[in-house]
Amino acid sequence: MTPADLSTIASLINILTGFSGWPFGMVVFIIVIGPWISAFLLVYLQSRRFEKVVVMYENNVNLVEDYAKLAKDLHDVVIMNTQTMTRLVDRIDREAGR
Repeated sequence: MTPADLSTIASLINILTGFSGWPFGMVVFIIVIGPWISAFLLVYLQSRRFEKVVVMYENNVNLVEDYAKLAKDLHDVVIMNTQTMTRLVDRIDREAGR
């Protein structure tokens, strides 16, 4: 055996002696049921996170719709200003030509 193998075995023996005060059933319970509990906890937390992502997506959709309305209004204002300035320039040209 290599020194790394011996070190690993010594570490495992140290861990097992640390459990000496615990009943054997408790250690088995932690080993068998512990991963299931952590899996259910992770599923619950992930579902809460997903719900928050859905709300964020809906808020972003509302933001884009509002921005589209604002852009349309700005487009209309630019067109009206351009038409008004064009009429003004035409009138100035007509007055200057007299």
